[in-house]
Amino acid sequence: MQRQDTLMMRSMNGRRRFAFSLLTLFFLALVANPAFALISVGTLTKEKAKEKYGITMHARKNGDAGIKVWLQFKKDGWLEKFTYAELRMKDAKGKHLLSARLQPNPLHHRQSDDITTVSFSADRDQLQKCSFLVVCYNSNEGDVGYYLNVRDFLDLKHPVTNE
Repeated sequence: MQRQDTLMMRSMNGRRRFAFSLLTLFFLALVANPAFALISVGTLTKEKAKEKYGITMHARKNGDAGIKVWLQFKKDGWLEKFTYAELRMKDAKGKHLLSARLQPNPLHHRQSDDITTVSFSADRDQLQKCSFLVVCYNSNEGDVGYYLNVRDFLDLKHPVTNE
């Protein structure tokens, strides 16, 4: 009887070890997922965005939607691993109001295939609160993101760069 109890306890210990190992592997896979990774985030100035990364920001009138603002860049260097872009808005005190993921789309049908464009439209009075967040995982700079504040790139009194 004692031998049977010993075998049963060994069996239960083996199952516990197996369950613990499986749970550990699941946790490691979850943590290793890039969606949960921390990224380094900074802010780009207009000059650094253009000179170092080839990123430009433009704006034009967009009917009832206000002003269309867009970023253009080639997927070179750090941007070769472009992962996503977001529109971010803050209130006058810097408190986060909203964020929305932006889909890369050609701005017009004649746009070159090697140019990536992300855009949003907003009322002219809201532009000072808006920024783009551009994120690249596994880039030559690591997992990084940069804020590009609209107010740093466009003249907010006359934001239209293209008619």
